[in-house]
Amino acid sequence: MKNQLTSRKSRPALLLSIFGVFFFAVTALASSPIQLTFKEAVVIDQDVVRLADVASLSGVPKAVSAPIETVRVATSPLPGQTRFLSLDYIRIRLKQAGFQTDAMKFVGPEDVQISRKAAALSQETIIPAVEKAIRRQMPWHRETVIIRNIRFNDDIKLPTGTLTHRIIPNRNEDYLGRTTLALHLFVDGELIKKTWVNADICVMADVVNVVRPLGKHQRITREDLALMRADLSDLPSNTVRDIEDALGNRTTQMIYPGTILKTGMYALPALVKRGDIVKIVANAGPMTITATGKVKQKGARGEMVHVINTDSNRVITARVIGPGAVEVEF
Repeated sequence: MKNQLTSRKSRPALLLSIFGVFFFAVTALASSPIQLTFKEAVVIDQDVVRLADVASLSGVPKAVSAPIETVRVATSPLPGQTRFLSLDYIRIRLKQAGFQTDAMKFVGPEDVQISRKAAALSQETIIPAVEKAIRRQMPWHRETVIIRNIRFNDDIKLPTGTLTHRIIPNRNEDYLGRTTLALHLFVDGELIKKTWVNADICVMADVVNVVRPLGKHQRITREDLALMRADLSDLPSNTVRDIEDALGNRTTQMIYPGTILKTGMYALPALVKRGDIVKIVANAGPMTITATGKVKQKGARGEMVHVINTDSNRVITARVIGPGAVEVEF
């Protein structure tokens, strides 16, 4: 009971003490104006500019100046950029926050220069990461690939903090020649910027080179061809890479020595022609079913042709697999 009485007696004293501090603060504001001394230029490292960033307060206790110092007076410039903040605009922001600027004294320049700190992309970090991402995704053997001219905008200015990145290849990328990848940049785990990275990918491989003149409709022999090393990024997709693929075929045009052979430069010999009776082979798991058919068009190895099944009289589509033989897939 004694403690409760003591507590009740102390409450008025506490309220009186709080009122006294408040009265002192109000009196201080009324008797002597707060002086705000502004800086010529400041460098900040956050998204907002508060009064304490651009000015120092004097003439009042800390308990009074603290709420004023935390007033947000502007939005920060972008990282690496600069803006100017006028005293008139700061007055407006203070009034909007509920402070009487008539009781304040503004000292210093009419405009404060505000610069924002920035972090730059490091080539030493990004370039090895891009090369690693390409080699992890590409279909080529590592020893056949040369990655060069990795390019990205290293002038990008980012907020300071822990910088991480993610490299995302384009869908259906063939990783040959000029290649573009997406670069996502994170600061403290937050996605800040999406940009692009370009690289040139050279894939060195054997291709078939013509070493002797070949006339039109001439049969290709092994002595006419040789393998040479070349960059596939400089060649079309129909470049011949295996000598065996060209042997025995006849040219469709005159071909000069030093020419890299393309599939369009020769015609595959027809293994079946219209009216031929062929064996139809159908593989169904461990079982092989055969039938007899009649070809309706000529076709080379690997080409699809229409065949009439002589047993059912139905027209089917089959792949030519050899002289007098076609295959049906289930």
